[in-house]
Amino acid sequence: MAITDFLASYRCPSICFGILSGVSIALMTRQIMKQKSSSVDIRDLQDIPTPVGERLSGIYKKSFAYVTIKDRLPIILTKVIDTLSRNKESIVATYGLDAANEIKDVIGAISKLKNEIATNKNIEPLQVSVDVPNDDVEVWNSYLLERVKIEGGSPTWFNTIWLYCECYMYRRLAQLFLLTKTLKQYDPFEEQKKDGFTNSLDSITSLTKYVMNTLNSDELSEANMKDTFIKLVKLNLWGNKCDLSLSAGAASNQTGDPVDLLKSLDKDILVDNTVYGWKCLTKEVTADNNFIDIVLDNAGYELFTDFSLAAFIIKHNLADKVRFYVKKYPWYVSDATKSDIHWTIDALCTSDVPELQSFGNLIKDYVRDNKWTIEEELYWTEPYDFSEMKEKDKVLYAKLSDAKLVIFKGDLNYRKLLSDINWEYTTPFIQALRDFNPTNILSLRTIKSDVVAGLRPRLAEEISAKDENWLVTGQYGLIEFNTNESCQC
Repeated sequence: MAITDFLASYRCPSICFGILSGVSIALMTRQIMKQKSSSVDIRDLQDIPTPVGERLSGIYKKSFAYVTIKDRLPIILTKVIDTLSRNKESIVATYGLDAANEIKDVIGAISKLKNEIATNKNIEPLQVSVDVPNDDVEVWNSYLLERVKIEGGSPTWFNTIWLYCECYMYRRLAQLFLLTKTLKQYDPFEEQKKDGFTNSLDSITSLTKYVMNTLNSDELSEANMKDTFIKLVKLNLWGNKCDLSLSAGAASNQTGDPVDLLKSLDKDILVDNTVYGWKCLTKEVTADNNFIDIVLDNAGYELFTDFSLAAFIIKHNLADKVRFYVKKYPWYVSDATKSDIHWTIDALCTSDVPELQSFGNLIKDYVRDNKWTIEEELYWTEPYDFSEMKEKDKVLYAKLSDAKLVIFKGDLNYRKLLSDINWEYTTPFIQALRDFNPTNILSLRTIKSDVVAGLRPRLAEEISAKDENWLVTGQYGLIEFNTNESCQC
């Protein structure tokens, strides 16, 4: 399809669409006929699960992709509208009087986006913000053209691949705020993320007491060190249950003493390669690469478990530095941004609970001393899966290759590791990673979508017989490891 034909399929709003390589703004403002009716027309809709070997898509009615596009995404957008309406006065007080009209405009644009999803409209190019950098707008719009060529026509919400359209929704939502004058820094999910932390304080306090004991023990035996590391990895895994995008923004908080609960949850870990992560961290390395990377998932309680694991690693000299990778934009409701990290550290430092305050001050020193760094990389909020990183972002791929271990957190990172393909469940993890092997990889994920690899034979069938929804509840966990040949552990 020619670029001009592709662009002609859209009705452009008053603001011009985002940049496409080699395409003038004039071409992009061409207006063509309205799309047909508001009835949902899903091409090739099939009342089956996602076939093995296919990427997840809304065309399969018995997939979580279909449920997400049909129900969860519209609910998430409705909650953003509700947040803006409910908090209008406080937003105006923070961002200025001009924010009042811009809130109204953003609500209208979100309602339009919600309608496009519900009625399976064509996915539109992102619009340009005239006064902020738009490097990734071109990436997104170029990717849209790639999808047009692959699909033989304009992608629609249910007919394109799920990983693309779901990520696109969050990137377009972020762009709606970037297009304003006053609300560029506004995070529509900030309130929910802070509530997720505050409402989990009892569990956070219990875990802090355990963590501080491990950090203050200078004479742990190697066996005790290994046992503590394994416990902290499992705590980190189960922290991933608190995912606001899975619950469509509804409260999802940790309760109870998480350390006491650990043993009872072991039966739900379907793959446990934690010991390989331990061997990797305790293997002798050069001074140049004695650091690890953690590609974060959720803020709130899960982020606290990330801090706990990272503090243990630094305190006991398992690495010299930890690099935390955050999302550039508000993402998947509860994903951690740079602001979320700083807010969480401040909340700990100003707590009335002595253990929380001590832990907060410790990790604040780690950030100050550059033992912890907070890294923003656009690739995490671009449309590509990780098998494409070697080609699409050579700099980031090389950066990850320098680490002795990269820990990937959560369901979205897992989906991107596996290219969102419905692999046979027994497919080896290394095979499902395809062309992504920058260094040693440890993936921690509670299962919240129908993409899984690395299971032993018959395990999936055994669990499915007990729980037909096992792929989407977050009850079951995976701790999967892959060794890079050049830095074997």
